Amino acid sequence: MKFVAAILSLVAGSAIAATDPVEVLVCVEALCPSCEGFVTDYLIPTASIPGMKDIMKVTYVPFGNAKIDLDAKTVTCQHGDTECFANSYEQCAIDIYPDQDDFLPFVGCVAAIPTQFKMSQDSSFEACAESAGLDFGVIKTCHDDPDRAWDLQVSNSELTPADHEYTPWIVVDGELYDNSSHDLQKAVCDAYAAKGGDGGDACKTAMVM
Repeated sequence: MKFVAAILSLVAGSAIAATDPVEVLVCVEALCPSCEGFVTDYLIPTASIPGMKDIMKVTYVPFGNAKIDLDAKTVTCQHGDTECFANSYEQCAIDIYPDQDDFLPFVGCVAAIPTQFKMSQDSSFEACAESAGLDFGVIKTCHDDPDRAWDLQVSNSELTPADHEYTPWIVVDGELYDNSSHDLQKAVCDAYAAKGGDGGDACKTAMVM
């Protein structure tokens, strides 16, 4: 019986692994209250559910409603230069630490910081890097390098859908997520089920379609 159970467990695990994870595009901006709320109340708790990292791949894009001028090499952020400053810190952290297990704790920490402490204060981002186990020195070096920081602003602008209408703009496997649903777990589990996947533990508490 133990042998049969082990085989069934292996097959179930293989079935889960054979399904591509759900792509979750998260377009935000650092000083947007609605973005902060989504990140702290829904994104981070959902990503923290056991097994969720196996079925959900997050692409986190801190650019939002900013406007970029490629000729003049300027970026104008919705909430001013301080937001560009903060966006750049997040862009650098994600570029250096692309694994969502690394960058999500950092951006989750940044989202939880009161706005006045994110305004051009390196210390707030240093504290979040330390709490996430990231090397703040290399993140700051990136942030303070005008060429690298500019390249990241460009790449993040390109990752932000041109037709987005607001922030946070969340796309789950190609479908716009309804922010009013307040249930990112269900959206991910529904999308995973639609692909033929079994979400396992990650979806046991979700009301899948």
